[in-house]
Amino acid sequence: MSETLNKLHRISGVAGVITKIIMALLIIAVIAAVAILVVVTADIGSIVERMAAETAITKEEVQAATLNAVAVGLGALAILYFVNRLFTNVHKNNALFTDDNVRDLRLIALMLVIAAAVFTAVTALTMVFLLDTTDVVVGFSPLSMLLTAFIVYIVSLIFSYGTELQKQSDETL
Repeated sequence: MSETLNKLHRISGVAGVITKIIMALLIIAVIAAVAILVVVTADIGSIVERMAAETAITKEEVQAATLNAVAVGLGALAILYFVNRLFTNVHKNNALFTDDNVRDLRLIALMLVIAAAVFTAVTALTMVFLLDTTDVVVGFSPLSMLLTAFIVYIVSLIFSYGTELQKQSDETL
């Protein structure tokens, strides 16, 4: 195995472990956000009243923030699932140019596009229906996700071409 392939094997193994850890933390964060949403929405006890009295945060602001957190967390989990699968394929197979890797890259690009649309819709809906405002909030940028999706799709095309070259090389041997 070449030195570059050796490095790729080690890095993809470490990256796979890191993505699994991040996914576990995201699952915990999503569960916590859902729990907060349930507590705030159901007005359980006097928690909401005490929170409102101690801070300037309203129930609707907490609901909007937790709904956005759940949407972002679930979207990130979906994207990280395919990223982890890509790293796992590279680590186990010691090969970059496979049809599975091309498919995973294309799915990552698609998930980024879907996530950008969903995040924008959830943010807009929570702003209008929960916060009764149409003010623009500076923060998450769907354009950066769309640009990332475009770049990942271009990389998938490069991988697809590499897969074709790999198959031709294997056939000549």
